[in-house]
Amino acid sequence: MTTRSRGTLIAAGIMVLAIGLCVRFPITSVSPILTSLGDHFGLGETGLAILTATPVLLFGLASPIAPFLVRRLGLEGALLLLLIALAVAGLLRPLSTPLLFVGTVVVGAAIALLGILAPQLIRHFLDKRAGLWTGIYTTSFGISAAVGAALTVPLFHALHDEASLTLVAWGIPLALSAAVGAILLPRLHAAAPAATSSARTQAGPITRAPGLFAVTGFFGCQALIYLSLTTWLPTVYTDRGLAPADAGLLLALMSVAGLPASLLAPTLAAKPALRTPLIMGLSILSAIGLMGVAFGPTALAPLAVSLLGIAQSAAFGIAIGLIIFTAPSVAQTSAFSAFAQGAGYTLAALGPLAMGLLAAAGVPWSLIVGGLIVAVIGEACFGVAASRASQRRVGAAHD
Repeated sequence: MTTRSRGTLIAAGIMVLAIGLCVRFPITSVSPILTSLGDHFGLGETGLAILTATPVLLFGLASPIAPFLVRRLGLEGALLLLLIALAVAGLLRPLSTPLLFVGTVVVGAAIALLGILAPQLIRHFLDKRAGLWTGIYTTSFGISAAVGAALTVPLFHALHDEASLTLVAWGIPLALSAAVGAILLPRLHAAAPAATSSARTQAGPITRAPGLFAVTGFFGCQALIYLSLTTWLPTVYTDRGLAPADAGLLLALMSVAGLPASLLAPTLAAKPALRTPLIMGLSILSAIGLMGVAFGPTALAPLAVSLLGIAQSAAFGIAIGLIIFTAPSVAQTSAFSAFAQGAGYTLAALGPLAMGLLAAAGVPWSLIVGGLIVAVIGEACFGVAASRASQRRVGAAHD
């Protein structure tokens, strides 16, 4: 390995971590102070429901832009643009009510596109350790979510209970990530010709790819459950009598508990025979956790939330893995990923929005959270179908 190639690998690894660590806390840092944000900006329950659903909706709507950005700017240029956009939006969205909503749109779009392009960064520059780096990347999601959930309330109090200043403070790490990108991405661009010389041809429309809709359904169901809980879990437990700081720590616990699973699950799912048992087991675990949150005593909240953290983090890792395992070719992986994540997140946007609207209508939280069992059933059904499709692809490759 030459000094230059070693430096390229280090730069790519740092960028994978930088991207992974900044694509969840812009969301989880909002939910613990959601009520205070509503008071500060004069938003009612419906306004807050729309605000919380907007990033998830943009996860879906923005996904088709990813191939266009790469064609026009190159992979490295697209990543840098998105990191800068995320930082600017994070810093400016707390300044006024219009900027809050416009900035949230930009945050959601930037996070979605970074999530689609980061796997390409791994494939181009870290392909010999792609499995390891995929696990590291998905684990960094959990770290980002946990940090945002755990530190927001203490930061809020340290800033004299100013919700807008709290969001501005969370924009600083985003600016640092953009600065890292500005330093390292040009170096990766210089190495890109040798790293990105794979075939670019595609065999037919991606919508005809076997297993695409099953993978999309699985991705959407697991994302709906996760993002619904990320958005409303602190509010659920605050309404049940917990202090806001304790409720925020439960959200952090959900992320922390899932960290080992997010690293381990993609590795286990690489073995075709284990995919279906893993998916069924995780669906059962998720259902148990949801019932604990919905109907269990608050004393058991840490246990229920931990089970959900394990189940949902593992499901996310498997969802990313299924995209890789089921895509018909290397050249079609990005298009397959854009469709699965785009349509999946569009489906997932219904979760936080529906929960907020149902709560505003006076429906008890126990029934709202329990209703997520429907998504668990969908996760299991789509997951089994996607697992079978991925195994058929392996079988076809060996024929």
